[in-house]
Amino acid sequence: MFFLFTASAWGLDCTIRGHEQLSAEILKEMQDLSCKKNQVHLTFDDGPSVAITPTILKELKTRNVKATFFITTTNLSSQHPKALLHKKIVQDEMFDGHLIASHGHDHSAHALRMNAQGVVLEKGFTQKEREYQIKESMDLLNSATSGKFSKQDQLLFRFPYGRGAMPSPAELNEMENNGEMTFSASGYASRLKEYQARSPSLQTIAGSGFSHLGWNHDSHDSSLSAKMQDRSVLKKFILSNLKSLCHGPSLQVALYHDIKEINQIAIPAIIDLGQCLGLRFISADEMKKKKSSLEKDGVYISREFIQKAPVDKISSILEKLAIGMKIDCVEEEVDQSCYSQQYGKRYTHCAGSESICFEGKWYSRTDPIVQGCIK
Repeated sequence: MFFLFTASAWGLDCTIRGHEQLSAEILKEMQDLSCKKNQVHLTFDDGPSVAITPTILKELKTRNVKATFFITTTNLSSQHPKALLHKKIVQDEMFDGHLIASHGHDHSAHALRMNAQGVVLEKGFTQKEREYQIKESMDLLNSATSGKFSKQDQLLFRFPYGRGAMPSPAELNEMENNGEMTFSASGYASRLKEYQARSPSLQTIAGSGFSHLGWNHDSHDSSLSAKMQDRSVLKKFILSNLKSLCHGPSLQVALYHDIKEINQIAIPAIIDLGQCLGLRFISADEMKKKKSSLEKDGVYISREFIQKAPVDKISSILEKLAIGMKIDCVEEEVDQSCYSQQYGKRYTHCAGSESICFEGKWYSRTDPIVQGCIK
């Protein structure tokens, strides 16, 4: 049922496609709210959910809004009792024109994760574990979509908890304290950019063709129970999201979870009322065309940016090491060194006849990154 009424504060006719009384109450409370004509791309993590995702898909289709679904692919593994149902939902998402993206295989941090009190919750994956997680995720998504996943115009990845791309200030400090990384800058924003240029987790997903998409609007639904909340909580949730979307950046990537029952009602209400207030909900393709502001803030980290960082740095090192000449490697016992099985020692910034060590990783001289530096 469609319900049309006039919002005099904005001079707009609003089309409400469900939950009319709730929407009218919320809009009335927002009569004095100014709202910028921001653009919003909706994203959903952790699904699919047999009980919830189909309803969200139906509501999005009714409103012709396209989203990105970041799939946790343990939901698609043969060991999961609902794997076949989950695969069908992923196929429906793709058929409806939504972008299918990877949220990794296990919902675990790819890099250090600490809580607000500074307690380490997860140390993060080893490099071997990262590579397994990404390959398993890609294989399952391609299997569920008959190979169509990797053929999408965009390949996007989002780390669970954002760890691997969006560490907290405390986490960056901990990385420096334990010798995992060094930073030349002191401010968080500058140190974060340094981290993103060197993050092993980002390097690994880029090697599989992914760009990383974070978020700059957190709905905070992760703090809510998976079960439907009472009306007062629902109303407060919708109001706080609309206010944040109205006051936020001109282009926003909004984080929600399609495993939370509240979003079956909240998402359609946020879209209807948001459009009434002047917000525009855009697709992943539209977002990509306007992504420069997201790149500036580190919300969107392109594969090209991730892969360019080591090229620039290795190129500088190779110039100093005089490519083609015999190099005496310096032995160092640091985390950024590489272990040589031939000599049984660790070396840093070393160029041998066949391999080059840079920041803890051996690169073959035939590696495209190295070849790009030599030319």
